[in-house]
Amino acid sequence: MKAALSTVLAALLTVASAQVETRIAPDPLLILGVAQDTAPPAPGGAAQPGSPVPAPTSVPATAAAPAPALAGLVAVRGQYSLHVRLLDASTGELRRELWLPSETDLRVPPALSGDGRWLAAALTPDPQTREGRVAILSTVQGGATRGPQPLAPGGWTVRSGGLDGTQSLALSRDGMRLAAGNRNGYAQLWDWQAGKRIATIQSENRSEPAALLFSPDSRLFAPMFRGQIRTRIFDARTGDLKTTLSGVGVGTFSPDSLGFLGSRGRLVSLATGREVTPPAYLSGSAGTLGFSMDGRRVLVRGLATDGLGRDWLELRDASSGRTVGTLTRIADGYPEFLSPDGTSLLGGDGQGGVRILPIAPR
Repeated sequence: MKAALSTVLAALLTVASAQVETRIAPDPLLILGVAQDTAPPAPGGAAQPGSPVPAPTSVPATAAAPAPALAGLVAVRGQYSLHVRLLDASTGELRRELWLPSETDLRVPPALSGDGRWLAAALTPDPQTREGRVAILSTVQGGATRGPQPLAPGGWTVRSGGLDGTQSLALSRDGMRLAAGNRNGYAQLWDWQAGKRIATIQSENRSEPAALLFSPDSRLFAPMFRGQIRTRIFDARTGDLKTTLSGVGVGTFSPDSLGFLGSRGRLVSLATGREVTPPAYLSGSAGTLGFSMDGRRVLVRGLATDGLGRDWLELRDASSGRTVGTLTRIADGYPEFLSPDGTSLLGGDGQGGVRILPIAPR
């Protein structure tokens, strides 16, 4: 069953194993990130640099209320394209679009803020000074039909010699902090609105950053370096070292921003640095694939695959650990995301496209 979504996108609905899969063309597409859609509904209400960005609501993992419906976005672009489209994460419908500057370095994946308002893009070095540059673009301002344009003088950019060699970017959920990972073994933290570098964090083993993590409440920052055996947590506002988790290695923040989920299902308290009883939603799993934006739902991977190589995924309530949905799929190595409302799995379809796969309720 085919249904037109817009002049540039189409969705193909197929029914297989009682699951409906929405495919978004054209090929090839890359997912830049998922976000909650917090853009103002009124036309002409585009955010400006320096204007306040609403802070996200931190919801404890112990909350018992049912998960509310969230308007979610998934940002996609072609592998070699400067055209970015923000689609409804449930239907694939086009919500907003923008063009990256013509100086964008397409080898560095752009980063989407968790509130859906900002996109960071690495630029080629300044031709005169050779400084590295990162542009911050509003996703709620128009102009997408004009095509790629040179960066406006001044613009919303940060620039520094230390940004030359940037290979990864991340924005905090509220969009106020920018992180840049460098191939020379360090990560930088920026207040991009002030054009101020807050901190430069060196790898302890001279390795490259593998991930740049902000806590859900946007207050903490943790650069993940390849091969690291301990995790350092920094204050995202000041750059000060808050705590060091020894023997934890890589992981992710818990949805309440109070703990850190390490390997093998461990939960470490950020207040004490000690391992605590893991949450019920990790029981009998091989780890998490992602949380919904409100922290009330979590997608976990089963401990084994079946004879056909299919993974068993479970969507669980974060407060009780109760399974509320299941999904089987063959992992193809493409990045995957849980939709902001915690109802669908978003990822590559193995053929250069993007799929939205609803998780069957249980």
